[in-house]
Amino acid sequence: MAARSRPDRRGTWFILGGSMLALTLSGCTIGQLDHGEEYELSALRVVFLDASQIQAKYEEIAGQSAVMTTPRLGLEAQRGEEVVLGFYDFRTQTIYCPKMDFEVCGHELHHAVLGHFHLHQ
Repeated sequence: MAARSRPDRRGTWFILGGSMLALTLSGCTIGQLDHGEEYELSALRVVFLDASQIQAKYEEIAGQSAVMTTPRLGLEAQRGEEVVLGFYDFRTQTIYCPKMDFEVCGHELHHAVLGHFHLHQ
């Protein structure tokens, strides 16, 4: 009759710990495989102008006023005015925006990359 041996607990812990370490490290490498979205714009041009220059340039290029009346929930009393703060000219691939207004310039950069995304009425 053969004697039955008891498994070594240190070996079990070693295997369990090694497996957990391998899973943890593989999780890190999987996370690094995702590079996100990448775009390359080879012909992008940026022109920094002040507010009045941007509005004049918009009117010249678009052929319409840089000040627009917008409906608010369809109520005449809640109509408002919106002024063009910056814009992207799709024809010439040019962004027109205030130099230190990162929100406006970033918004127009998104148009350069993603195209039209506003809902037009």
